[in-house]
Amino acid sequence: MRPCQQCDGGYPIGLWMSALLIFMVVIAWKQWPRMGRAGRVGIIAACIAVLVGSIVTSYWRGATGSAGGTCATCMMPVSPSPATGPAPAARPVTQSAGVTTTVASQPVVESGVFEASPDVVAFYFHRSVRCHSCLQIEEWAKQAIEIHFAGELSGGLIEWRPINIEESGNEHFEKDYALTGQSLVLVRMRDGQPVEWKNLKSVWELLGDYARFTEYVRTELSSFLGGVSGT
Repeated sequence: MRPCQQCDGGYPIGLWMSALLIFMVVIAWKQWPRMGRAGRVGIIAACIAVLVGSIVTSYWRGATGSAGGTCATCMMPVSPSPATGPAPAARPVTQSAGVTTTVASQPVVESGVFEASPDVVAFYFHRSVRCHSCLQIEEWAKQAIEIHFAGELSGGLIEWRPINIEESGNEHFEKDYALTGQSLVLVRMRDGQPVEWKNLKSVWELLGDYARFTEYVRTELSSFLGGVSGT
């Protein structure tokens, strides 16, 4: 699992480099009249080296999209099976390319059936403590669906549903959908029950590129709908 933007090492490195550069500038300003030529050349070279290092670090983080993964705060540890009763039985579903094909019999909140019955539910699963990357993915995913599937949303064909798995009654989602981190999961519904699902894991990889991120969500959701294209 890759680190998120705060925890990929870029932030602390950048802070240390900035602090070091400021320190050297202050020293140079105070000691400049008493420095010899060698000392002045050395302090200028050091400042340039730190500045270049900071620029290179920023470029590397931007090029990799901050590696786009979950940090320790965002990780969802696998919970042990409930002490009372067996885990929900699983049933097979029709296989689609690239889609996980087993769904727990009752992956729902409290009641046995979803209140609404859309064809597809786009879940964003998260925990109570959230980092910037987690919030950014939820915001971008919601925007992508609202922009490209406005008609399907208003017509009840698609539903957007963020879920905090740490809230009472939601813990089962972690096992139902094999969650290992904050996840955007598409779930196909039939008669108010989930029959097929897919975890859009690449949202983390595309976190540094809004255009590619939204196109990825649009394409995957369109495909999951069975060819109903977003605008």
